[in-house]
Amino acid sequence: MTGTGAVPRPPQVADPLAFARAAAGMLWSYDTRSTSHAQQLVGMQAWMTKEGEYSDWASVSAQMPTPALWAQMADQQQRAAATITEEHYPSAFKQAFTEDPSAITEAYIYAVTVTGKQTIRWAEDGRGAEDRSLTLAVQCRPSSDCSLVAIAPNVAP
Repeated sequence: MTGTGAVPRPPQVADPLAFARAAAGMLWSYDTRSTSHAQQLVGMQAWMTKEGEYSDWASVSAQMPTPALWAQMADQQQRAAATITEEHYPSAFKQAFTEDPSAITEAYIYAVTVTGKQTIRWAEDGRGAEDRSLTLAVQCRPSSDCSLVAIAPNVAP
């Protein structure tokens, strides 16, 4: 299959907080009724930075279920929607930025922690929800739209 199914296109924004909010929403939302596993991955890839030395596709694609699990989810018509409640720069990032503000100008990569809720539904009115939180590495070069770099591991809130 071609295309990206129900995966939204990345927003054209230059604000790391706004981009991270949208990216988390994309990562926590899916619809197995209209999107194949391959389409979901293609849709997610469109959010990634094109700068290979910074892109950590493995950390982002690890958010996806395996093809076999996706197929089981599709059998149950599973879909999920995200509600984002907050996004902020983690204290460790803010401290590093304060100590050396010019360091950001090498790659323009910002750490942003996003919290929210993922609501999941499936066939026969099944439903559930769980709280979510993750820290994203977002690249926002001057005069360019932001892009996703990675799911940042072990960043203090």
